[in-house]
Amino acid sequence: MSSFDQAVRASLILLAVAGLAACSVEPLYGSGPAGTVVKASLAGIDVAPVDTKIAQDLRNRLLFDLSGTASPAAAPRYSLKLDVASTELALGVTPVQTSPAYSVTVTAIYELVSLTTGKIVLRATSRQSASYDRVNQGFANTRAKLDAETRAAQLAADDIHLALSAAAASGRI
Repeated sequence: MSSFDQAVRASLILLAVAGLAACSVEPLYGSGPAGTVVKASLAGIDVAPVDTKIAQDLRNRLLFDLSGTASPAAAPRYSLKLDVASTELALGVTPVQTSPAYSVTVTAIYELVSLTTGKIVLRATSRQSASYDRVNQGFANTRAKLDAETRAAQLAADDIHLALSAAAASGRI
């Protein structure tokens, strides 16, 4: 390899490093300008009341994630409407025709509506699953299913929170 090729290679590497130095990466919720915009946008979202236990688990997690408290926003600019449903599925069958493993899937269809215009700003679906094992005790099965529903609802809330944060960071809300 000639000294000219080495010099060209070295200059290309220096140019690439200089280009990367110009890039800036900052946390989504940081104290910089982007972080404060995201926090302010998320705090302006009011989550509409819901009517089931699973939907309430999801709503409570979202309220805390959006505003940092369990109470709704003081001066909301957006309303988040939730439609939450759950299904249960047996995952395996043993030789005695019983299924020891089950999966609970929580599906949340959500719409973010601007309170000033009444238009839908964001509409999407989050589908999350959590599994649990069944045993020969009724109470343990009921408790395990409730825990799985809560875990799946919290995963759906985290997914919705992430989608709302991305929309706030990109300036859509």
